[in-house]
Amino acid sequence: MKGRASGKPRDPFSAALDALKAELRNGRLVLGEPLTITELAQSLGLSATPVREALSRLAGAGLIEDRRGRGYVAPRYEVSDLEELYGLRRLYLDEALKAGEMTDPPPGPETTARRASAGNQLTDLLDWIAAQAGNRALFDAYRQVSDRLAPAVQVEGQVFALAEDLAGLRAVLTERVKCSAVLVDLHDARRRRAPDLIRAMRANANISSL
Repeated sequence: MKGRASGKPRDPFSAALDALKAELRNGRLVLGEPLTITELAQSLGLSATPVREALSRLAGAGLIEDRRGRGYVAPRYEVSDLEELYGLRRLYLDEALKAGEMTDPPPGPETTARRASAGNQLTDLLDWIAAQAGNRALFDAYRQVSDRLAPAVQVEGQVFALAEDLAGLRAVLTERVKCSAVLVDLHDARRRRAPDLIRAMRANANISSL
């Protein structure tokens, strides 16, 4: 891992957790590499204890693996993992569509200036759909799956025309049936192209390690 936690951390555990989550989201840890506590602590400028606690939290959330007696390892994504995760995310979004009132204004380009890329705007829009159900348990489950998918989402722009995906979804937000159909198509496309996403993820991780 490169770099240190920036700024003055609120507390060491939060600093370690935020830094490790960022590494996972950015796709730098997807090759099944061992996560050595002492090396991570040195890289982050923290003691071993908060790093160990952060790794335990991430393992509990299913974002990394705890191999008892052998330490923690980063996930190694396979095609089947992406197929399952994209399928599960679609189910959560479909359930949110059925239960939600869809009355809050969706995030638009004018409200997401700091997240101007089509990929970031698409993520914001999917998050908005999931939140419309007003069901905390459903949203938390959706977020957990989204966190696990983050390394794949990071490279979707190398495989898909995200601006077209974004425009297509925005166009049907007020029509539940059409919106559901667009979400099915969007997720089915990603499941079909899972091998391409895996290759892009591994290439991204290898570049990040240089």
